Amino acid sequence: MLITVYGINNIGKTTHTKRLVERLRDEGHDAVRVKFPVYDVHPSGDYLNTLLRSGGSQMISEEELQLWFVINRYQFQPTLEKWLKEGKIVVAEDYVATGIAWGTAKGASMVWLENLNKHLRKEDLTIFIDGQRTLRAVEEGHIHENDHDLVEKCRKVHYELEKKHGWHRIELQEKKDDTFKLIWDFVAPKLSS
Repeated sequence: MLITVYGINNIGKTTHTKRLVERLRDEGHDAVRVKFPVYDVHPSGDYLNTLLRSGGSQMISEEELQLWFVINRYQFQPTLEKWLKEGKIVVAEDYVATGIAWGTAKGASMVWLENLNKHLRKEDLTIFIDGQRTLRAVEEGHIHENDHDLVEKCRKVHYELEKKHGWHRIELQEKKDDTFKLIWDFVAPKLSS
């Protein structure tokens, strides 16, 4: 099973994907976590890591940037498929729709982005965490995280994708435990079906 967790940056995806993998393992499941883009996939991961943390403005077109993200996902695809064939539950922080959301927010064609990604493995469960992001977690020098207007545009594209694909939305709660409970209450019944 492939479970993806989407949402804008600094919303708690890392915390909750890690907790979900831990809980799945505690319940006896073979679970692994992956965060996209996968920076240790070469050459796309190295390039994306450098570009995203350049501290400056984006030096390539949005379409070229999105091609690099797509290459990264396709490069990691054999590992993802191997894990799934081994019976693992894969929890992905970000995936195809992340590129579609950011790319669309930055002016690329949603249809074009969807076509680029159409041969990638589809997720089995999709969770969309929504709420106010934690500004103290904003990474200095990251070309996206410091542009608050862009982040808000991206959030609006996430709403559009949620409606289009029937994602399960989790509203960010004041306490992390309460947010995670909502996530677990959605995932747990799906594990036996």
